[in-house]
Amino acid sequence: MVLLCVASTAARADDFDKPRPIAGFRVRPFADGHTKVAERTLGYILHEHLGDPVSSADLPRLQRDLISSDLFERGTVALEPASDGVLVVATVDDKLSWIIGPTAYLLSTQKAVGVGFVENDLGGHDQKVILYGQIGTQQSIVFATFLDPAVHGTKWTYRVDLYGEQREIDEYANPSQNETDQTIARATDQTFLDAGALVGYTFRWWAIASLRLRGAYVYFRNPHDPTTGAAAISPEKDGWDVTAQARLTLDHRFHRFGVTWGPYLDMLVEPSVPGLDSYGYGNSLLRAYYSWELFPEQELEVRSINSLGWRTPFHEDNAMGGASDLRGYLTDQFRGDLNVVFRAEYSVPMFQWWMFKFRALGFYDWGYATFVFPRAAGVDRSYLPGQLDRGFIRDDIGAGFRVYVKSVVLPLLGVDVAYGIAAKSPEIVLELGLTDF
Repeated sequence: MVLLCVASTAARADDFDKPRPIAGFRVRPFADGHTKVAERTLGYILHEHLGDPVSSADLPRLQRDLISSDLFERGTVALEPASDGVLVVATVDDKLSWIIGPTAYLLSTQKAVGVGFVENDLGGHDQKVILYGQIGTQQSIVFATFLDPAVHGTKWTYRVDLYGEQREIDEYANPSQNETDQTIARATDQTFLDAGALVGYTFRWWAIASLRLRGAYVYFRNPHDPTTGAAAISPEKDGWDVTAQARLTLDHRFHRFGVTWGPYLDMLVEPSVPGLDSYGYGNSLLRAYYSWELFPEQELEVRSINSLGWRTPFHEDNAMGGASDLRGYLTDQFRGDLNVVFRAEYSVPMFQWWMFKFRALGFYDWGYATFVFPRAAGVDRSYLPGQLDRGFIRDDIGAGFRVYVKSVVLPLLGVDVAYGIAAKSPEIVLELGLTDF
């Protein structure tokens, strides 16, 4: 009997060397851990479906995909026999999927504080919820969104969102004879109220197409010259901004505790909806990233961010400058409908203290902005003198650090110091809370 049992066990172990269909998924916590991840969500995380063939050779890939989801502090994947195939079993310990706390954003010309709530794994189904509010010297916002990346375990996804913003938009004179000049030629108060709904389909785990309809009402008040206080002409008329966004995202990146590797491509085309929109414009976006893990826990990432608009209204300009593109310049210092941005960033681990992990990084940013298809000047829109017939090429270099908490899904703190080469001055970017989200 003992020999028969040993022979049976050996035969079952040998069976895992040959592909067998997945009969089910199981999620179990470690003895000293916890998990709320649903079993159907495990298949989505591992990019597998019932009936897919797996073998022991697939275990390293499944293990990588499990950790790449960023939902677990630790986890292992194993195969267990089933009467009609194999069970894929994950033993895990969840990260804290939700966080609520203060946020802060600091630039030389902008300061803001807020509070946010983020749930990254609602109900154990990898659903996302964000509720956020911010009050700032130049920008105050409220934001709410819900995303289900796999509706009832299918390949369909949907998202709904609400967004409100009150902002003082500065337009810089940027005189060609003085690249260090940061004079603001016009400041305008803008209010933007927006709602949107998105439906998408997952062709492969790394290929998602979506269509989003969004509608907003935008109005402008108090345009003035901040130097003299004199009233100025409004840069744009008030109106409805209603667009349809068609997007294709190819995201084959993997993540492991603050390190990312692999390719990312995002393409967006956004025309306004005739009869509903007041501005009659179009916009497009192409983002391409690639990340390498060159040495253990060291990452090199390059990014290309390119946008082109046609007759864009003032609030939809593809402006350049600030934390999202050129960190060594003021926010939206250079305006245009064409933006070309290149960024390179190298990050290395520093040290770990208690639950906090510190990473250092160095970076280089380069960008070009100009107007190619402007609106009818003086009819549809009021442009500042000398802005339509020139382009801006700027770059910066700098360093910074990030702070991660292993038990939390998101990085909590980022600080960058960037030196604008043309501006001949440094800029400090500090983000506390939803850094790099």
